Amino acid sequence: MAMVEDTVDLKIGGVIGFSGNVPNGLKYTPCGNYMIYPLGSQIIVKNTVTNNQTFLEGHSSDVSCIAMSSDGRTLASGQKNMNVTPAHVLIWDLESAKTICDNGSRANNLLIHRLHQHLGGVQDLEFSFDNTYLATLGAQDDNALVIWDAESGVAICGAPAFEDTGLTVRWLGQRSDRLVTAGNYHLRVWQVDVSIPKLHAMTAKMGNMRRVITSVVMDENDEFAFAGTKTGEVLAFKIDRDPIMTHNDPDKTVPTLKGYSKDRYSRGVQCVATHYIGRQFVVLVGAGDGTIAMLNSNLQPIKGKSTQLMGAITSISATPNSTSVMVGTDLSNRYYVNLENFSVELRASCHSGPVNDICFPQGCSDLFITCSMSDIRIWNAALRQELLRIQVPNINCSCVGITPNGNTIVSGWSDGKMRAFFPESGRLKFVINDAHSEAVTALAVCNEDESRPPWRLLTGGDDGRLRIWNISPSHQAMVQSLKEHRGPVLSIRISHDNKQCVSASADGSCIVWDMSRYVRQLAFFEPTVFQACAYHPDESQILTCGSNHKIAYWDAFDGQAIRVIDGSEEQMTSLDVDPDGYTFASGAGDKLVKLWHYDDGITTAVGTGHSGKVSAVRFSPDMQTLVSVGSEGAIFIWDIPK
Repeated sequence: MAMVEDTVDLKIGGVIGFSGNVPNGLKYTPCGNYMIYPLGSQIIVKNTVTNNQTFLEGHSSDVSCIAMSSDGRTLASGQKNMNVTPAHVLIWDLESAKTICDNGSRANNLLIHRLHQHLGGVQDLEFSFDNTYLATLGAQDDNALVIWDAESGVAICGAPAFEDTGLTVRWLGQRSDRLVTAGNYHLRVWQVDVSIPKLHAMTAKMGNMRRVITSVVMDENDEFAFAGTKTGEVLAFKIDRDPIMTHNDPDKTVPTLKGYSKDRYSRGVQCVATHYIGRQFVVLVGAGDGTIAMLNSNLQPIKGKSTQLMGAITSISATPNSTSVMVGTDLSNRYYVNLENFSVELRASCHSGPVNDICFPQGCSDLFITCSMSDIRIWNAALRQELLRIQVPNINCSCVGITPNGNTIVSGWSDGKMRAFFPESGRLKFVINDAHSEAVTALAVCNEDESRPPWRLLTGGDDGRLRIWNISPSHQAMVQSLKEHRGPVLSIRISHDNKQCVSASADGSCIVWDMSRYVRQLAFFEPTVFQACAYHPDESQILTCGSNHKIAYWDAFDGQAIRVIDGSEEQMTSLDVDPDGYTFASGAGDKLVKLWHYDDGITTAVGTGHSGKVSAVRFSPDMQTLVSVGSEGAIFIWDIPK
């Protein structure tokens, strides 16, 4: 018998995910052996040599910005909140995180400071060049610039960034008493005097130029600041200014706009970086249309030094060998760009939105399939690499499955259509138009031989209907449309012999259907929104879970409740039972993945890692791993305890 005290932590075998929408969120450590990037409310530290990963957990909502000290020993991160509540800045011990990453253990007690000052969100932050101070900039509802002592975590001074929204903050590269902020129609150079303490801003003269500045970077001598704008130009400011003077002394030296690029980049300049190619100083520009380009010091494009990537470029991070950069995009792709010939290599990809469903091919643990907003992807489970991507723009894929012999991927979409694809090429095989009048929300494939058509496919929709389809190479015909649910059908499971199936609905009903006569055999009800259901392998019982935080065992013969256990502190979202019936897995809104002893109803292992709602969980056919997907776009691969 399993005991409560026997609960262990699920070990993470690997993670696929990257929040590419975070500005400048992709970082290389100075040694070049580690990469840091956000994923939902966590930060991942990855060894680029061994591919080991560790996680920094502490934020209560999604990470909005990260900054690394120049020596690579400390990391700072900010978060964004859904409402005007305190948004924390966390300072981490990155040096210890690297050691833990190399050892393959879990990160604990790496938080050095938790800073409380901003409301609603943290827009940007950065360490001074000597790592003495940390500057943080609040989001739109806060818009405050605060200077912190990085070692003690004490706020030194602060001031409103501007009368309009500030979007970015950068320290000068050679002095810790001066920094630059920019945003809507302004760029300001600040003088910091920690002895008073006082912050003094001087707004740059821009003449008739009115631009929203999204990113700023300084040249090596701190003489010029290069700023990217939403309208697609790169501006050059001379940023020298007077020190703090008395009120009676006139300003003699004021920051001034000195020039701008004649070429504009589509969808704005999202990020800028400076670099040296040999002795030549260049400005790297990342645009919203996916263009990365190289400009000279006069902001003129260098011929042959540009290329197009997939997604808006949000991060440009120089690799230690200085001849290449790692580039992150808002579609969560990571590219390696060689600056000598501008050749591009896709290093990693992942979903850029919530992942809705997952499935394994029958008897194959090497591959799995996930679906998300506008796409379906096939992954190599061991290498954690994307093998194939199937895209249908501007439509959400809510469920995915594969036929038993693996010849057809079937999927349900928000436009009410069922689409089937060839798994080798991703080419469209067939479409069932108007499969449902509203979105297709669930599907299941009968255990029938696709090579001996017709084979049957079950779909459930937002309209509450359960429909059975006969699929053959030439056509797809609806056999029956069953309308007894009064809410969306969210889960469908079929018995091994194809004689019955069970459908779970948001209306609080689960119905067991006769698959030969297409009539209801029995139904059971609960005051809950049923999210998932699953048969025990011997099909004597049915498991359900839903919004009441409970997991219920039902008798498959008469529909009577056998047992109800507490499954989570939040809404339960997913269930999967192992082929032997000894264990089942659950996912929930509390971001936890749990393994349960089936007979005892006791949690045996808990997986902590997701920073959003767990959307689906599935055992691999060989029972070596458990895969879970979440609303933050992450895919977690867990090692199942022996």
